[in-house]
Amino acid sequence: MGFEKSSLLAVALLLALSTSIQGLDVLQALNHPDYEQFNKALTEANLVDKINALKSVTVLPLGNKAMASLAGKSPAFLKATVSTHVLIGYYDLRRIVDDVGCQIPIETLFETSGLAKDKQGYVLAQLLHEGIFESEFEGELVMGSAASPPDTVFTSVLVETVANNPGEFVAIELNEPILVPGIENLFSDVKVPLGAEEKAASPSTLAPGQNL
Repeated sequence: MGFEKSSLLAVALLLALSTSIQGLDVLQALNHPDYEQFNKALTEANLVDKINALKSVTVLPLGNKAMASLAGKSPAFLKATVSTHVLIGYYDLRRIVDDVGCQIPIETLFETSGLAKDKQGYVLAQLLHEGIFESEFEGELVMGSAASPPDTVFTSVLVETVANNPGEFVAIELNEPILVPGIENLFSDVKVPLGAEEKAASPSTLAPGQNL
């Protein structure tokens, strides 16, 4: 971890520790140029107040480079994806590792939207190249959608904890977005077939005695 990242962690920890007194401000906790685009997405999706209102929450922010992979996506798709990066409850790295063994799906903010189908509103964790020694884990901790096909190997790596207020708020950076299978189908535009409107207004389709 470089000096810049170390400074970010120190500042973010102090900011997060103040949340127990002042209430959570997720944008302040992630106030760093690396998360500019992620914070912008949270704001434009109107998720900030919802996150701040949660009693305990885990945010999985993306750096600007990772956010660039979502460029050009619709606002609805972006909101759903970013919502998947907000876990309901406090999940530090240790708790996430504990959940790997029992494969307990973790609820996300997307689940509360009412749009998620089946397991789209949940994520799972995997520990690749697993090894646990003296209560410390070794390996690569990754996360992905619980709606993924069985035996899917996830690729979104949990990089590092950037803010932590134990029991209430933790932010752990991901190296790439968690993409939910089928999520794009939830927001596909329903288009009226060409000529349907004209047919509906045609006199031949009107009941006898009915005027336009």
